[in-house]
Amino acid sequence: MNKKLMTGMIAALLFATPIVMPTATEAASVSELENQKAELENKSADLNSKIQSQEETLNNLESEKANLESEVEKLQTNIDTVVLELKVQEQKLADSKAKIEKLKAEIEKLKDLIARREEKLEHQARNVQTNGSTSNMVDLVLSADSLSDLIGRVGVVNQLVSANKDIVTQQENDKKEVEKNEKTAQDEKVAIESLKAEIEVNKNNLVAQKAELDDKIVQVATKYDMTESEKNEFVKEQAVIATQTSVLSSELQEERQRIIAEEEKAQAAAKQAEADAEAKAAQAEAKVAETKQTTSSSSQSNNKAQASTPSSSNSSGFINPSGGYTTSSYGYRIHPITGVNKLHGGIDFGGGGPIVAAQSGTVVFAGYHSSWGYYVKIDHGNGLQTLYAHMVSGSLLVTAGQQVSQGQQIGTMGTTGSSTGVHLHFEVYVNGSRVNPANYL
Repeated sequence: MNKKLMTGMIAALLFATPIVMPTATEAASVSELENQKAELENKSADLNSKIQSQEETLNNLESEKANLESEVEKLQTNIDTVVLELKVQEQKLADSKAKIEKLKAEIEKLKDLIARREEKLEHQARNVQTNGSTSNMVDLVLSADSLSDLIGRVGVVNQLVSANKDIVTQQENDKKEVEKNEKTAQDEKVAIESLKAEIEVNKNNLVAQKAELDDKIVQVATKYDMTESEKNEFVKEQAVIATQTSVLSSELQEERQRIIAEEEKAQAAAKQAEADAEAKAAQAEAKVAETKQTTSSSSQSNNKAQASTPSSSNSSGFINPSGGYTTSSYGYRIHPITGVNKLHGGIDFGGGGPIVAAQSGTVVFAGYHSSWGYYVKIDHGNGLQTLYAHMVSGSLLVTAGQQVSQGQQIGTMGTTGSSTGVHLHFEVYVNGSRVNPANYL
């Protein structure tokens, strides 16, 4: 796969091509010969230019390939960090569950002890009510035969009273201990739910970073114009580099692969659900369109009606998804990377910082895309969705299926994917079609 060698061979073949010159110089005028010479020189200059351009491209690709290895190592280090953090979190989760089980056992034991004490105290109370009274106690003391007998009887009474008092005190203490343990157990349950959410977010980021890594490798392979077998070999080479860079044990590497496989399956299901929902929305729109007139005037009125829809939704209370300033509005523009005049389907916010949900809703997707980079899509109901793109690698704070509240942070502004600088690309969808977000903000 030596592209430079191939380029040189092509040039040699072209220059080696026999030049057909008129054998009879007398039949060719001087001007014709000069024209032929000039034409050959132009072709030679054009070929040299193409060769130079091709060599520059190859040199750039070599440089990009070298940079890729550095990025592979960096991303693999990030992935390792996430896996190790997941390992710690999983252990904390197991410890918390064990603590709750221990607290439950202690609570049940104390409750059983309290119940038996209460039964004993109730039994004593019934005996006093049926077999004695305060006067019996007085008679018990007054009927003493001697001073020593009196002291003995008073001591017995005191012991009975003290014993019951100690039982009641212990009973109250145990009840307080039960309440304390129940509160601790409840706090542990809340901590577990929070920890589970963190684990899901970390797993999601792990898969997203793996997707970014794979995407970068494929992009370089595609630019190199590799054959399918060469591309597969190149991908394997980068995978070996990633494995060699990894500091994870074989056990943790297997755990990483298991997590990635499970999360990729979940993300694929989320993407499929989103695609199905968009397809249904498109079908519904098509049916509606069929019932309307297709004249240009009716089409214009429909466009006006569509344009007014977002404005009427301002009452829904959308907020700005970032504290940054607007750097690019919705509409047609020259794309900063491709140089093509095309629709910019959202609003860009610059300045960096946190990204928040513009409105409460359900996260449809949170992951990586070659163009959007790390992004989140939220469904707000009634056919309304928002998209937040180009977040910092590993900054995703939500997962698909999660409920989010308005103003909740979902990520951090970055420059991943097709981006020329740190910013947030924000889009609004109505029934699957992009509309101007400015009408909602």
